[in-house]
Amino acid sequence: MVYTIYNGVLTGNWLIFFLVLFSILTVASVIWFILYIEMSQRRNWKLTLLIVIITSLITAFEIQLILLQIGVII
Repeated sequence: MVYTIYNGVLTGNWLIFFLVLFSILTVASVIWFILYIEMSQRRNWKLTLLIVIITSLITAFEIQLILLQIGVII
């Protein structure tokens, strides 16, 4: 048997797939946030807070994937 080092799940094509997926989700969530703030007639603080949390979490995960792609996070 040959011993190979485990590189993790997010390597190669899976990393690129998730990077593209979360890039699309990041753009969509930022557009959703901007349109909700600008266009909504019946804004409430609960939904606004939920949108802010979802947008920030998706953006943070996207930044982590970018850092993983360039090799900053090992």
